[in-house]
Amino acid sequence: MTALAFSFTKIIVGDLAAAERFYTELFGLEVVGYLNLGEGEELMNEVILKTAGAQPPAPNFILVSYPNRTPPATGEATTGFVVDDLDATLEKASAAGATIEVAATDIPEHGLRAAYIIDPQGHRVELLQTMNA
Repeated sequence: MTALAFSFTKIIVGDLAAAERFYTELFGLEVVGYLNLGEGEELMNEVILKTAGAQPPAPNFILVSYPNRTPPATGEATTGFVVDDLDATLEKASAAGATIEVAATDIPEHGLRAAYIIDPQGHRVELLQTMNA
């Protein structure tokens, strides 16, 4: 049996530059590269991001835009990020145009605090912080 590993998450966005700014500024993700393929209705642009300092084969977070198509409905997936300071991240997310869908909630049985935001283009993002022991 071949060993498998998680490799990437892709979300389709309407405004690629705005999505890149949001995720790099809020979470400190770094651009790995850009991909532009196809033409006409098949034109596809991607921004490939990674967690700062992550080395391959770390998973990537990929923003995809089809500029000559209408973007699909949002909310098709939830992307998760572990953060050091949930309250500060929520403030920064709100200032960056996100909507706080679920405020910070303690989940002591799992040693976590969690919140959900909706990014400026309608994608759901789960934020987790490990509670101090």
